[in-house]
Amino acid sequence: TRLGTAGGRDFNDVAGVLRTANTIFKRYRGATKTEELYKELKYVLDTFTAPLLGLTQEISAALDASGADAAQAAPLLQCLRLICRIFFSLNSQELPEVFEDAMAEWMGLFHKFLTYAPPAGLASSDAEKASEADQLKAAVCDNINLYIEKNEEEFAPYLQTFVQDVWTLLMATDLATNRDHLVTSGVKFLTTVASSVHHKLFESPDTLRQVCENIILPNLQFRDDDEELFSDNHVEYIRRDLEGSDADTRRRGACELVKALTAKFPQHVTTAITGYVASLLQQYSTDPKKFWKAKDAAIYLVMALTIRSKSLVKGATETNDLVNIVDFFNQHIAPEIAAPKGGSHPVVRADALKFLTMFRQQIPKGVVAPLLPALVALLAAEENVVHSYAANCFERLLTVKEGPSVLRYASGDIAPLSQSIYTNLFQAFSVPDSAENEYVMKCVMRVIAFSGADVKPVATICLQQLSVMLLELCKNPRNPTFAHYLFESVASLLKNAGGDATIMGSFEQLLFPAYQHVLTADVVEFTPYVFQLLAQMIEGYPTGSSLPEAYMAIFPALLTPLMWDRRANVTPLVRLLKAYLSKNPQAIVSGGHLQGVLGVFQKLVSSKAQDHQGFYILNSFVESLALEAWADHLPTIWSILFQRQQASRTPKFSKSLIVFTCALCVKHGVGSVMDSMNKVQQGIFEMILENVVAADIGNVSGKIERKLACVAGTKFLTECPSILARPSAWTKLLVGVIAQCEKPEDAEAAAEDDDDAILEQMEANAGYAASYSKLTQGAAKDIDPVPDVTDVRVHVIRALSAFSQSQPLASALAQIPPECQSALASMATAAGVVLR
Repeated sequence: TRLGTAGGRDFNDVAGVLRTANTIFKRYRGATKTEELYKELKYVLDTFTAPLLGLTQEISAALDASGADAAQAAPLLQCLRLICRIFFSLNSQELPEVFEDAMAEWMGLFHKFLTYAPPAGLASSDAEKASEADQLKAAVCDNINLYIEKNEEEFAPYLQTFVQDVWTLLMATDLATNRDHLVTSGVKFLTTVASSVHHKLFESPDTLRQVCENIILPNLQFRDDDEELFSDNHVEYIRRDLEGSDADTRRRGACELVKALTAKFPQHVTTAITGYVASLLQQYSTDPKKFWKAKDAAIYLVMALTIRSKSLVKGATETNDLVNIVDFFNQHIAPEIAAPKGGSHPVVRADALKFLTMFRQQIPKGVVAPLLPALVALLAAEENVVHSYAANCFERLLTVKEGPSVLRYASGDIAPLSQSIYTNLFQAFSVPDSAENEYVMKCVMRVIAFSGADVKPVATICLQQLSVMLLELCKNPRNPTFAHYLFESVASLLKNAGGDATIMGSFEQLLFPAYQHVLTADVVEFTPYVFQLLAQMIEGYPTGSSLPEAYMAIFPALLTPLMWDRRANVTPLVRLLKAYLSKNPQAIVSGGHLQGVLGVFQKLVSSKAQDHQGFYILNSFVESLALEAWADHLPTIWSILFQRQQASRTPKFSKSLIVFTCALCVKHGVGSVMDSMNKVQQGIFEMILENVVAADIGNVSGKIERKLACVAGTKFLTECPSILARPSAWTKLLVGVIAQCEKPEDAEAAAEDDDDAILEQMEANAGYAASYSKLTQGAAKDIDPVPDVTDVRVHVIRALSAFSQSQPLASALAQIPPECQSALASMATAAGVVLR
């Protein structure tokens, strides 16, 4: 009823109804396929599709009748655009039968809309906003692109017509900003076709030439609004150009079309594009200041032609073999990087830096090394984009590897430039709008980490700069990625120079004011970082040395419930507690803080999400405290753990309980476990050993945890009379220990630690407070509680062999599965021992 009746409709009202429908149906585009969704969609299609087609035909006829009357045509075009968007939503899941049956009618209408010539009065007067006709044509391009992607076979009869329509449309479209959406939608359609089985539509050399000259080259040009963005909004320029958020720009569309055509016609396209590149470079060489845009276009063309695949971590990973990357770099890129100040246009200089960054794997060290001084000089460039790209390039070069773990560049390669690097990096922060430049800060972090111990001479000076920035940042945290790299830089300095007592004293003086501000002002974004840095500083002290009073003054505040209510604080706070316990256990005990720490443990262990953190605290008690300091609390601890195990056990909790039990056994002996457990309830030790430890010890994961399980399991098997009296429990435990011995190395232990990939992931999910952001440069080192056991299999079999001399095991071993017997025999042979 809101639509009126044919012949008497108010198309402004119709547009309002269609706008509402579009909003409702838009959710189908990204919805997960479910039975409920398809039921709803079927109802909508059965009810809505036929009237929608009828309305579209009616409006199309009204558009014909409107002739040159722009005022009458405008609302009709708005309605048709909304109908196209509704069409897109209703077809986004899969091709509905009702649309397939009416495909000829819909495609005929779309063809008509693409070739529609609007009256002159419909041209947009807004430089940023597309006209109604262009908006309609862009929506049609989106629809036919959807069909070529999802319904290629059904759409095939109409393909030739639409390729011609879009081709003609793009050839007639100028470079005005308000036509960008139309152009990018059209180019995207041609790119999809070029990537499909129908790519032969572009096969002839003349067609390729026309595509290059009339579609690719014009839309690749650096425009005035790009230049304005480069100068006035470097953050947005970098976001589009470097970070790839320019998916809907003409330049990105043109580059994607080049890539699609190159994949299908490598020889022809490479030859053609190379010719255009040579022509552009020739034009640039005649007057570099006047024709710098030609060089910019040439570099982008070469990159589009050459890159087959790429990643954030490695840059270009697969390239076009027909392009000589090193030759092009030497002739046309290196001179732009090496040019003196003012010797290269800033945009071209940024392009050259981007080229080197992208092809850092392919360009040899011998070619890049002579350019390092020039690259370092560009870190202090006045233009925000240039020094950001230089910092990004330098930082990425330092991550390039020749093999699985061999870096291409060594600390000695940048040592002669060290002073200039730090000077220029910190100078970049003083350039207007670069005070929180995340690329520069990431480069600071990487250089410090890369330098290792070589950073010591400048460590205090670096930290002076960073601490000032940190205090300033605390007043108004804005950029989470910049903040993360700032804290990473501090962590890296602590890692590489914190072992020096003199330097550490300076560090404490510089950092504690910032820490104090974060904790007293409750800067929630930064408290997890501060806890990690404090833990790292405490861990750097020799075991047994007394910590400065400043550290102990903070400790009571760490036990307040508010601190632990914030999820992001828990992991770093647990690490900080462990650091205090490992370095200054006497002060914790004598200060009466043990009860407070146990209160934290009880809070954590009651949560299914955080229970493992509570066990980390208990394991730290085992590692760091004398047993007599907390033995009186052990029965209470066991009681809390057993209640949780009985009420709401999970695989994670059971594993953590086993690891704690094993750690206590290895450190303080079987008797400490048995006696303390039996104080809760006589005989409970045997029950836990059989029904928890023996049942799940084979499922323990983690390199150190598995080692503990094997060593402790062997102690229980050979030093515990009560389990020997229960043959079924003994064999059950033995089978679990054998299973651990036979397991391959954990995937997480065998995999290479790729801090770089972790940092890239952090960039993609930048943010703080809601989740814990780990400082990879300040990562804690795992401590092996049984360092004297170098080969677990040998240790286990030797202990069993020695035990069997006084307690023959033949009858017990006969009860275990054949594969376990075989494994034991193999272990015994390898160790040169005998089981009796």
